Amino acid sequence: MTGKAGVLKGDLLERRFARAEFAEGSLVRVRHPVTHLVAGRTRTVTDVDVLSIDFDARLRPHIGISECKSTRGQSGEQDRLLWLKGLQTLVAADRATLVRETVTEAGRYVARRIDVDLIGTAELTRREQVLQHLPEHFGVIGDTPFKEQSTDADRQLKKIGDLPSGLVAFLRHDALLAAPHRTLGALITLDEIMRAGTVLPAPLAPLLAGHALQALIAAALRAGGRTDTVGSDGTRQEIEHGLGTGDPHDRQLLRVAEMADTLLRQELAALHQAYRSSGASAIERSVPSVRSAISQTPAWLATFMDLSERLRRRSPIARHLPQTIDLAVFDALVGGDSWQAPAFDHLFSLEHRQALTIAVTCVDRAVPALAPYLAPVLDLPFNRTRTSALGKEEAASALNDAPHSPADG
Repeated sequence: MTGKAGVLKGDLLERRFARAEFAEGSLVRVRHPVTHLVAGRTRTVTDVDVLSIDFDARLRPHIGISECKSTRGQSGEQDRLLWLKGLQTLVAADRATLVRETVTEAGRYVARRIDVDLIGTAELTRREQVLQHLPEHFGVIGDTPFKEQSTDADRQLKKIGDLPSGLVAFLRHDALLAAPHRTLGALITLDEIMRAGTVLPAPLAPLLAGHALQALIAAALRAGGRTDTVGSDGTRQEIEHGLGTGDPHDRQLLRVAEMADTLLRQELAALHQAYRSSGASAIERSVPSVRSAISQTPAWLATFMDLSERLRRRSPIARHLPQTIDLAVFDALVGGDSWQAPAFDHLFSLEHRQALTIAVTCVDRAVPALAPYLAPVLDLPFNRTRTSALGKEEAASALNDAPHSPADG
């Protein structure tokens, strides 16, 4: 179907599918832009109707993309399946789903051959039958206060020349899929901009703080999962190398920098010795380091790694933390009330608050100007889930070991 009615039906399908994905544990984004670097500039290629991100018990990310079309019959069905398979390859997604009003046998045959899920509204309706307890609109899904405030924030961003729109777009979208070093690099840049005196109005400032927190958690989850393979020290080294060279596995540039530092020190030592041999007094001066000049290791990297390791140890809680942040920041703090629905009680336990306490502390150290907008998150009721005696003991112990939070005074 084309025209306004078709667009509205497409929007409805997107919201329904996104709601079902969130109900099954995914962090969900609707109309997620797919970008590509062309001639040094980031350009939008297309968008994903529904992006789903799941973290498994080992904190490994699994990406799903979905295309929702309000069309009937065979028209465009097979072409869209082939297009979606190509998009899946482009974004390196683990699964792809085409949602249509109706599906055909020919479409199902092609879908099976290329390993793309094809579902119709009848199948989606059956999936929704167990979701009556879930609000229709919440967080970033549907017509919510977040959607309205995001529109206002976009208008404000266009008027602020000191804050690059590309940086904001990265933290809002690409950071959810990016390697940890890219996210940390973006936060370093954001902090430099904020320290230069850039003042952000509301709602841009609190929403940007929320996106920074969500990006940080996504990076910490990925880093936590990576520790299983290369350990904590190896993960930290990958991040440090990535910040310095852009490639966490490229050691060559840093080795060349270290060789240059060694050569410089040797040449200066020889020069000083020549002066002393001629009777001149030695003048002690610090020797600049090429390696240090290209390294961007932040002082708060230790806090980030502590967060990553704690999340890995508590993966059953950590894997759903992005959903908690969406509801706490992009629903509760923007004036919504859907976050209070009993369907979300499992996302607001004392253990979730403990993890968020450390995450907010990390944001405070990374971008101090944004931390005050996140402090109210920790005042929300996080006692909505009954915890076993052992779970309470562990949560209390973890809370005592946590870094100091700016919200604690």
